Formats: sequence, structure tokens, C-alpha cells
Amino acid sequence: MEFQNAHLTFCRCGIPVDLRTAWSNQNPRRRFLGCKSYGSPSACGFFRWYDPPMTERARIMIVGLLKKVRSLDSRRKKERLIWIVLLTCTFDFCNM
Repeated sequence: MEFQNAHLTFCRCGIPVDLRTAWSNQNPRRRFLGCKSYGSPSACGFFRWYDPPMTERARIMIVGLLKKVRSLDSRRKKERLIWIVLLTCTFDFCNM
């Protein structure tokens, strides 16, 4: 199924579905078709996988890479905070 065909699919609400991406550990980066009203009380609950299931090896690799990216992002934020504090202290010290 091509992406263009996804817009020809309608949910039980009668509106075209959205192509979304799952980021769970069980289905990282796996795309699915879902009701545009997902999350609201009026949603019909339409759901269909767009991509085939991943192999166990691919799933483990993607989850591992996502953890690494999150770890690096966290470390970068901490380092940035340290630099801001150091620069602020240096600036305050120099202006005394």
C-alpha cells in the first residue's frame, strides 16, 4: 500500500485516516493508519498497521539507538546548563 492510498482509507467516522508513527518499544517507528479523532471521546477507534512487522533484530537495534539518542540529548542539556551557569558566574564576577 502506498502513502497516497492511505488517504483513500476512511475510518468508521467517515473521514480519511491519518498515517501515524508508533514509538513504543514493541513497535518503534512502525507506521499505522488511525482515526483523526484519536484520543477524543468521539473517536471510532479505527486502527490498521501500515508497515509490516519488524524483525526482532531490527526492533532491538532501533530501541537501542533511540535510548542512545535520548541519553546523548540528556547529556547535552546538562552540559549546556553547566556552561550557562559558568558564563553567568564569570560575567557576574567580572562586573564586580
